[in-house]
Amino acid sequence: MRWTDVSTTATYRSFSAWCDSMRRTGAAGSLEAIAERVAARRGSDSPLVVLASEAGRAAWDHVVRSPLERGGLLLGEPLVERVGDAEPLAVFLRAAVPGLDDDATEYSLRLNAGVWDAARAALAPGEVVVGWFHSHPDIGAFFSGTDRRTQAGFFGHPFSVGWVIDPVRREQAWFVGPRSRELPVDALVTLK
Repeated sequence: MRWTDVSTTATYRSFSAWCDSMRRTGAAGSLEAIAERVAARRGSDSPLVVLASEAGRAAWDHVVRSPLERGGLLLGEPLVERVGDAEPLAVFLRAAVPGLDDDATEYSLRLNAGVWDAARAALAPGEVVVGWFHSHPDIGAFFSGTDRRTQAGFFGHPFSVGWVIDPVRREQAWFVGPRSRELPVDALVTLK
């Protein structure tokens, strides 16, 4: 499966069904707060991003170790209000898969095929590649023109997430969809 082979009209799991499955994992305490945040964002033009703490740590650990740009892919699920909806209410980011065979400089990054193979192997049932992450060491957390073209070309679904981390300045920024809309701070929550 290639990322571009994922249909934008695919049927995804409903947010309520995802909550039910997460309660069985022991995350019930966080889910009430997440459900309230989703309800508050209904009608918004961007989904709530629910970042599993392990995925956040994996991404930060990968980028903080290098003065070069580093990155990888984000795995999870777009969550809709009702099965059959095309626009996500939330995007769950369960895992971050580091790109270990990349070509990088201080100001550029090319993720090679190995990260896609690793991502495919790490997908849980029902999951897809929901986005990507990369670093901008000591230049700030923003989407460059190249980042916007990458987002549109490879991550063009309404649920596609782009995450930029500046590990030196301890900054981050989040973007969604093919037009790289910047997500407001209140559109991100960490699932502990």
